[in-house]
Amino acid sequence: MGRKGRRDFVARARLIAGIVISTLMTTPVLADELSELRQQLAEQHKVMQALESRMMELETKEKERVAQGVDFGYQAGTRKKGLAAEDVYDNGFFIRSKDGRYSINLNGFLQARYTLTAPAGMDDGRTRSNFDVALARLAFSGNVFDPKVKYFFQYEATTFGNSNQSTMLDWWMQYSHSQYLNVQAGRFILPYSRQFYTHPGNLLFSDLSVADYAFNLQRAVGANISGKVGKLSYHGVVTNSIRALDAGGQQNVGNEVAWQGRLEYDLLEPYGYLESSPTPAAAPQLSLGVAAAFNPVDDYSGFQNVSSGDRTTNVTVDGGFRYQGLSVQAAGYYRRNNRDCCSENVGHDWGYYGQLGYYLTERLELAGRVSGVDFQFANDLDTQGDVREYTAGFNYYLYGHAVKAQLDYSFLDGDPFQFRGTTTSTHRFRVQTQILF
Repeated sequence: MGRKGRRDFVARARLIAGIVISTLMTTPVLADELSELRQQLAEQHKVMQALESRMMELETKEKERVAQGVDFGYQAGTRKKGLAAEDVYDNGFFIRSKDGRYSINLNGFLQARYTLTAPAGMDDGRTRSNFDVALARLAFSGNVFDPKVKYFFQYEATTFGNSNQSTMLDWWMQYSHSQYLNVQAGRFILPYSRQFYTHPGNLLFSDLSVADYAFNLQRAVGANISGKVGKLSYHGVVTNSIRALDAGGQQNVGNEVAWQGRLEYDLLEPYGYLESSPTPAAAPQLSLGVAAAFNPVDDYSGFQNVSSGDRTTNVTVDGGFRYQGLSVQAAGYYRRNNRDCCSENVGHDWGYYGQLGYYLTERLELAGRVSGVDFQFANDLDTQGDVREYTAGFNYYLYGHAVKAQLDYSFLDGDPFQFRGTTTSTHRFRVQTQILF
């Protein structure tokens, strides 16, 4: 029925109803019959109103269908304008399955640094001024098939060394049987030095101490077992030869492998691997650690004064204390070097650092450090030699370690091997900003 036909139908119905009412009003009937007819007419009127309303609704939809096209009337999909932070971020951006069997987390890290070095004496060299992308990292981690099966891989780029290089920094997998036993394999950071084992974004200063550069055992390819029993945590590691930060290569040259072990005990609350905590410690934290390692050296290092063919035995003892806005950390290093190069084949090398940080305000931290290196022999005349470092600085935390700025000044007092008996002194000024997510 068309729109015109429906309107004619309604008009005729109204006409018939009017005639019936008129006839009833002029014809004598009983009062109860008249009442019954009036009730019937009222019901008919309601039906007619409903029909008219439905007709108008259909006419409106017909107009919209013609105007909108054949797909009008289907429910369109809706898209949220945004997600809550907890839906996408939890110490990194993430995607996780509901049952927890699969996950991937994305973390990023960037440090931009300015360094000014100037000789303290007239004949000690020249002043250098330089901007660097100190560290730029992108890390992926998570679990597959089971929350106990974990993975981690990380890429790093830097402009240090007048370069623009990018490299695979870490790539490992791990099975976590329980808190008492974890088994890890791949290329990973080594649990030897407390300072180097700390993420660089959580350091008190913009870089490592001179002692840690000289004695840390940084990364290698191998296997690691670890766990924690009460307040005691442990690591046992077997790897390829461990290269220093300024050395290259991954695989063994000879038939020996490197090994190391570390124990850490929490005397009070755990201090952890965090040199500065923007959140004040409500209870005192105190942890002590000791590590030992054997390393068949397969590549030369100017940082560490070792050469290919050396066989080193290494020991470090470290500790950290934190309470409220105060943090104190220190370490001592010893290395016995069976040198391959010389008749005086055994060298005894030592190093140390001590540092403290104190929050002057909720966001502003004052920091100080003293560090030193004492090499007995020179494996190469290009090795820097003995050094004493005296550093002071300020840290400003906008969003904790996630967004912060660091400023420090160092006086470096050197005793180079090639000119024994003389000293070289350098002023160093650094400004660094970082973002860590």
